[in-house]
Amino acid sequence: MKKIGLIYIMVLVSISSFSQINWMSFEKAMELSKKDGKPVLIDVYTDWCGWCKRLDATTYKDSAVVNYINSNFYAVKLNAETNEKITYRDSVYTNSGKTHDLAIKLLQGKMSYPTTIYMVEKYNMVAPIPGYVTRETIQPYLFYFGEHVYEITNTWESFLKGFNAPKF
Repeated sequence: MKKIGLIYIMVLVSISSFSQINWMSFEKAMELSKKDGKPVLIDVYTDWCGWCKRLDATTYKDSAVVNYINSNFYAVKLNAETNEKITYRDSVYTNSGKTHDLAIKLLQGKMSYPTTIYMVEKYNMVAPIPGYVTRETIQPYLFYFGEHVYEITNTWESFLKGFNAPKF
């Protein structure tokens, strides 16, 4: 009986240590979000960006962050320099130079990598947050968008002032 319990614990530990974010295509995330209103988290990165790689290796590997994102968001990795054609709101976006036109639109022309974008299609809300984030610094944003707090508070500042949600 002890062996079965030990094996069960080892399996759970190994599963949680390999937990990963369920990344999907931009189009798929928008399609799903349109159906159920779940927000979209977009990691805008480039292949040469050191902080982007660090974000992937740390914050996006943290089991609490991974579980929260998978439960409350549709997650997208968007390479800002991809040559892939991406359709959004009946327009086709391409890379017409060095940077993809959709990345330029979503980042509102402020090109910085990594940038985490929180999108709520229902409210036409796009909130780009530039820079590397840790487990602690991403948590208020995840809660604000994942729990739909934006629907009940006036401003981000008033939310942050009263923010005391349990930390991961």
